[in-house]
Amino acid sequence: MVFTLAGQPCAIPLESVREVVPMAQLARPPGLPALLEGFLNLRGEAVPVVRLRRLFGLPEASPGLYTPVVILKEGPLALLVDEVSGILSAPEEARLPVQEGHAFNDCVEAEVVLDGRTVHLLSKDRLLLEQERRRIAELQVTAQRRLSELEASGP
Repeated sequence: MVFTLAGQPCAIPLESVREVVPMAQLARPPGLPALLEGFLNLRGEAVPVVRLRRLFGLPEASPGLYTPVVILKEGPLALLVDEVSGILSAPEEARLPVQEGHAFNDCVEAEVVLDGRTVHLLSKDRLLLEQERRRIAELQVTAQRRLSELEASGP
């Protein structure tokens, strides 16, 4: 699935994507790490939303009403991106390897040239450092507990 960040085309393997939803109000409890935009209540599931612009040190842009949130299958984890532009079918031979150390934590696993533009294929497993994963998982447990308590108490 191809998306843009600050005008830069990126992609994540489609088999990693659960769904794409429009921006919604996020819970933002105190103490969130800078890369975490907040928690999305997705049908009773507290999903942490990572702002990829912050993660990659790109200029900030305020999310709008239709800013896409890409929900990954594992985690749960969601990525806040600028725009989803479509699905790219790239055979293995079209993937160009990238040098080790080319991107932070080697999160770019390959590049694909599409219509003269280079698309960075991201690895969902290397987007976050292990310490970041653990911290987000701890916060997600707390957010889920609060959400469950809220729903149990009724309207």
